[in-house]
Amino acid sequence: MPDPRRGAADVVVLDASVLTMDPELPHAAALAITGGRISHVGARNEVAGLIGPGTDVIEAGGRVACPGFVDIHTHTDLDLFRDPAHLLFKNYLMQGITTVLAGNCGMAEMAPGELLARLDARPPAVNFGTLAGHGYVRDACGIPAGLEELSDAQIEAMRGVLAKAMADGAFGMSTGLEYIPGLSSRTAELIACARVVAEHGGFYASHMRSEGDHLLAAVEEGIRIGRDSGARVQLSHLKTDGACNWWKTDAVIGAIEAARADGIDVAGDQYPYRFFGWNPSIFIPGEHLAAGRPTLVGTYLRDPARRRLIKDGIVDRITRYHGGDGELVVIFDWTDGAGQRWQGATLAAILTARGLTPEPEALAELILEMLPDERADAVMGSDLSTSDDAVRRYLSLPYLAVCTDGFNQPWLAPCHPRSYGAFPKVLGEYVRDKRALPLETALMKMTSLPASLMGLADRGVLRTGLRADVVLFDEATVGERATFGTPAAPSGIDFVLVNGVVVVDRRAGGDGFRLEGGSPRGGPGMVLRRPARDGRG
Repeated sequence: MPDPRRGAADVVVLDASVLTMDPELPHAAALAITGGRISHVGARNEVAGLIGPGTDVIEAGGRVACPGFVDIHTHTDLDLFRDPAHLLFKNYLMQGITTVLAGNCGMAEMAPGELLARLDARPPAVNFGTLAGHGYVRDACGIPAGLEELSDAQIEAMRGVLAKAMADGAFGMSTGLEYIPGLSSRTAELIACARVVAEHGGFYASHMRSEGDHLLAAVEEGIRIGRDSGARVQLSHLKTDGACNWWKTDAVIGAIEAARADGIDVAGDQYPYRFFGWNPSIFIPGEHLAAGRPTLVGTYLRDPARRRLIKDGIVDRITRYHGGDGELVVIFDWTDGAGQRWQGATLAAILTARGLTPEPEALAELILEMLPDERADAVMGSDLSTSDDAVRRYLSLPYLAVCTDGFNQPWLAPCHPRSYGAFPKVLGEYVRDKRALPLETALMKMTSLPASLMGLADRGVLRTGLRADVVLFDEATVGERATFGTPAAPSGIDFVLVNGVVVVDRRAGGDGFRLEGGSPRGGPGMVLRRPARDGRG
């Protein structure tokens, strides 16, 4: 019988290897959950005493139990309301992710306040927070995409929109400085905006201006923005892009660590893949892209001299970054002008099917052919970005959180597998198989670190009184199963709880997903707003 002074728990987990991420009690064998919070962490007999007639008892059988994974870099807001099933976040929950932060890379479809209010009315299945996208802020102020030199009035207007977003609960501001309109913004503009973020206790997250040729300068710009604004800096999906740039990895790490030693709060995130996601415009040199896609497609590509310059830039990138190998660049889904649909095909395969030789000039022409179809992510794909050595080097950094950089895209194919298996991939490939980092270090980078970077005091740690987001997995079998061609739930993630509600349970067979779509009450997740500086948020 349960202790009458404490009552029965709603859920208990017994015979687990509990890794709490709490330095005061790092290991335990069992835990109890009551009212959506952790009610006890300790020995088996202590927790077994909290079992009552209605308690859901999870016999862990030695599985690892840890805090629910916190994904600090997602794009889950971009397709959130296209289908009620997207509110289930199935491809996130199945890999153990219980908290997501959206609004990254400067992208957003609506104001943070509007987004969060819609979710208040119908909560998602995960805990959901958002950043304010710099692109949204610029657009809301009516600033032309290609405008670089802003007036004082325009910057003040941006600061006002951003202040409203922060007051409505945004965790900070994100930028996408390789994309329109971010690539036209100057550092002074970003510092002015980041000061607003700092004043509200948020952080500045940046998809930097370059991840390849100008990577070191881009990192230094991010550091400068942090230094001059006072905002914490989050370097997004840190990587070293292009074979010609792989040597820069150590220099990047050195610059970040020098800044941290100098008192500048710089951290980051990383997904554990050599391949990154792309759309055709990523191949276009920035000086041609800055004026916006309509100008690029409608004017520049119709000027033979300008088109030649653009094509030369694409050829240069393909040659230096990929050795001219079109097999390293994959299209997820594209229908060409002749009505032929290409799914999961490499650029080289498309050209070969057309009877063409896949050399750099032809590859560049194919990318230019795709460019007009880029709108609304109609053409996306992946290309080989970095080396496994760079993935390991960044993964070893204790201040870089694991992320997906993914989309809420239930079982969409073809796809980048990071949306389905980034976190299990770290646990299976880089912890168990490659022994690139210890298990507890990896879990820290998935739980307490990103929660701390977001300022979440009640998640990321299993401690009495905190929110009960919990993952149980099998060390021997956990791993990614998705491929670029076929989405799939990972292996070894056997139980997932969000605010004390069991959402994944492999005991029942099938895929173990317990939630159903269409519920007017919404899911068990919570809408998260940035904690106020005075602690009242």
